[in-house]
Amino acid sequence: MSAGDVTHIGRRGAPPSGVVLDRATGPHGAAGTMVLLNSLGTTTALWDDVVPFLTDSLDVARFDQRGHGNATDSAAPQGIDELVDDVLRVVDRLDAGPVHLAGISIGGMIAIRAARRAPGRVSSLAVMCCAAVLDRRSWIARAGLVRRRGMAAIVPPVLDRWFAPEFRRERPDVVRAYADMLGSTDPEGYAIGCDVLADADVRDGLGRIDARTLVLGGAEDPATPPHEQRAIARAMRRARLEILPGVAHLAPAAAPEEVAAALKAHALDRPGDAART
Repeated sequence: MSAGDVTHIGRRGAPPSGVVLDRATGPHGAAGTMVLLNSLGTTTALWDDVVPFLTDSLDVARFDQRGHGNATDSAAPQGIDELVDDVLRVVDRLDAGPVHLAGISIGGMIAIRAARRAPGRVSSLAVMCCAAVLDRRSWIARAGLVRRRGMAAIVPPVLDRWFAPEFRRERPDVVRAYADMLGSTDPEGYAIGCDVLADADVRDGLGRIDARTLVLGGAEDPATPPHEQRAIARAMRRARLEILPGVAHLAPAAAPEEVAAALKAHALDRPGDAART
């Protein structure tokens, strides 16, 4: 989806071009709209097993970031703020009022920046498996590797970061599916995402975000370990930290029910509900 493809839809209209919109199915309708932001190398399918646990209470929107999935023909972003612009256009044209904004990895950084830039459009914020700034040299190196040798060069090491060893042993079907997803990602689209991550730094806005925030991490995440989530939570005014045991970087794929429970409880301001799930 390019940012220009989004059209005004009204509260019950068809979704914008490129946006997957799952309507609430519960008897009381939607208690709000949640917008989910993907990680690098994934598509909207990342949330397929999470969404059914959300739609008893919430409308849920998701879309592919530039260079991924159905958005491979979009213009390359020049930095993280252009990806934030895409999110804010989607939020505006969903016409659902302030949204519950949730993102993972680069999606979490985008969500943080969006909440800082447009506080009136974010009702609550959730960031997962995310750091506020990353090692620039490693991301520049990864971008160069993908441009030289293609996606196959990074699939095995990335899967090791995405999934904990026990999960890889117990759910090879899931791991294979995500190997295929990552391997089929447009190499230049992925490399450009690496370029964005190399320069992204959202630390300066953390202390000025007013939205209620859930910071969610995986206890076995080697890409953005729990100390990164703790640093984000400490820097924010209204943040609550939750670390999922046995989970590595790609939490929505490895623990969809637990992730959904945490997101829904936070959006509905019922944090105890996640603990009981």
